[in-house]
Amino acid sequence: MRALKTALFVLALSLPSLHFRHASARQTAAGPTPVVEVPMLFRGPMPAVEVMVNGQGPFLFAIDTGGQGMARVDSTLVERLKLRQVGEVQAGDGSGRNTRSLMLVELDSITLGGVEFKGVRAASRNYNTSPNLPKIDGILGFNLFADYLLTLDFPARRVRLERGELPKPDGAEVLSFENPRGIPVVELSVGGRKVKAHIDSGNTVGAFMLPAALAEGLKFAAPPAVVGKARTISNEIEIKEGRLTESIRLGRFEFAGPTVTFPAVSDDANIGSKALRDFSLTFDQKNKSVKLKRQALPRASGPAPAAAQDFSDYPGKYGERTISAEGGALFLQRQGGPKLKLTSVAGDEFALEAVPEARVKFTRGEGGKVVAINILNRAGEWERAAREQP
Repeated sequence: MRALKTALFVLALSLPSLHFRHASARQTAAGPTPVVEVPMLFRGPMPAVEVMVNGQGPFLFAIDTGGQGMARVDSTLVERLKLRQVGEVQAGDGSGRNTRSLMLVELDSITLGGVEFKGVRAASRNYNTSPNLPKIDGILGFNLFADYLLTLDFPARRVRLERGELPKPDGAEVLSFENPRGIPVVELSVGGRKVKAHIDSGNTVGAFMLPAALAEGLKFAAPPAVVGKARTISNEIEIKEGRLTESIRLGRFEFAGPTVTFPAVSDDANIGSKALRDFSLTFDQKNKSVKLKRQALPRASGPAPAAAQDFSDYPGKYGERTISAEGGALFLQRQGGPKLKLTSVAGDEFALEAVPEARVKFTRGEGGKVVAINILNRAGEWERAAREQP
């Protein structure tokens, strides 16, 4: 099984809107399959699985509930498998204003666990433009799973397909969704305002992305700051981020004082994979409903929480990275990049809050003083940078 590399800086936004022409995608499943369950791998915070394509593989495909169509394949896989072009597809960034033409290819089959999808048409381009994310071979779109209950269980790190139906929506844990463009759109309450929001496991930029007009009318704990730029398939946008003094609610689930990013590329809000990682979500596309189950976060016992720890040893400049301590928390910032919060793992080892799989370790020298930082890069190798003397 392919080992996933760690992504340390996540600013690649994938919100493509696909409009097929010449032919529509076709899906069939080979035989009845009551339940198929496979490990959930990760591309940063984005869920991914291993699949077979045309009987070859395994290949790593991300799962994008915010992606229209059945699937997308990286251009290198097209060349490797000699996939046949059957037309073109218009792809955009969700705004409806920025589109480009992509090659459309047909896959004889995609196999996930014991489920086989036949005659799948997929857009193709280079999906590995970010140097900070592990390589993927393709993406599985939301519509691929139209005949199944699709469960993305983030806490258990499992992906499940099964037959059946969800209970009727109750507005609390089972929510109705619309899918006017083939992606799930639910109602979200932001500071008491009702807005439509995409459930988008392919959004790795922010937990909640809001349209600028909405964000500008909200109350922030501090003025929002520019944290970087995000790339869509056809556009680049400047991203701001800030923590709200108000809450966000999804069904019965409340997010108190959440950090939001803006602007979203469409007129709808967007619920990204960073907000979904504490949930198990089951989608019923036939009845347009989604069930959410939130894992109760365990209470820390014994060691003091990170906010109470003494981080005075760590701040400083380490090559092109800067470590700072603010408000009882530790942050890492690469030159020209956003400020990313670190969470304590053990001793001098930390993870990125945005990418829990990432690892940052500090090295101590004589007298116990921190002298260097070690960061696991996307190749699975440790990068070391000495601490600059003040």
